[in-house]
Amino acid sequence: MSISFKGVATLGAVCALAMSLAACGNDKQASRGTDTVKELAQLAKSRLTGKKGATAAAPDPLAVIESTMAAIPDVPLQFILLEKNGGFAVSAIYGQNGQNVTWISSDSKSTTLSSGVLTATRGFGGDLMSVEDGGAARLIASRQAGSVEKNYRFLNGEDQTERLVVRCEIALGGVDQVSSGEISVSAQVVTERCQLNETFDFSNTYWIDSSSRMVQSIQWAGISIGNIVFRRLRY
Repeated sequence: MSISFKGVATLGAVCALAMSLAACGNDKQASRGTDTVKELAQLAKSRLTGKKGATAAAPDPLAVIESTMAAIPDVPLQFILLEKNGGFAVSAIYGQNGQNVTWISSDSKSTTLSSGVLTATRGFGGDLMSVEDGGAARLIASRQAGSVEKNYRFLNGEDQTERLVVRCEIALGGVDQVSSGEISVSAQVVTERCQLNETFDFSNTYWIDSSSRMVQSIQWAGISIGNIVFRRLRY
């Protein structure tokens, strides 16, 4: 997979093959809290260099982060990593409507977050079209436990929208130090486990600072896309 970077880095190609339904455990998610940007960058680079048929050296995510922050000063930036294939970006804000903020990369792939909670993706294939969160974003931002029903809508291979309704339990964890870019804060870990039935569940993990800002998260974006790691570099 080739990736070019201009200004804001590209996210890279997204795997179009759907994976079989599989659960993501809370322990695996929470372990991400101790990962530094350097470790996430090493993961991205190893996934890219490990791809069959790779002919060129994989881009260095840390170098991309540093060069992008220098080239685009004084604006909010966010590092985004696709855990499935190592694709990554340093994205900037494209637009905002209330609490909904859309982040975009130079190849026009975008993610929309409501108070930091993922509500939509565009340009990946098998996109998350929308989410009705049942009040989850409010509970997460205020660091409160609770139970909600969430409605996910995805675009299938026939360009039709399919709905997934899950029950999610939100729980509070410990406190982690999150350092990335210009940000270094203590953050409360909030986990969200969502379940359709006994055979299918997934987890999201959020790190919320004392100002109710989401400084890091790992969020499920659907079977096609998998987990996305979001990490703020600058407010």
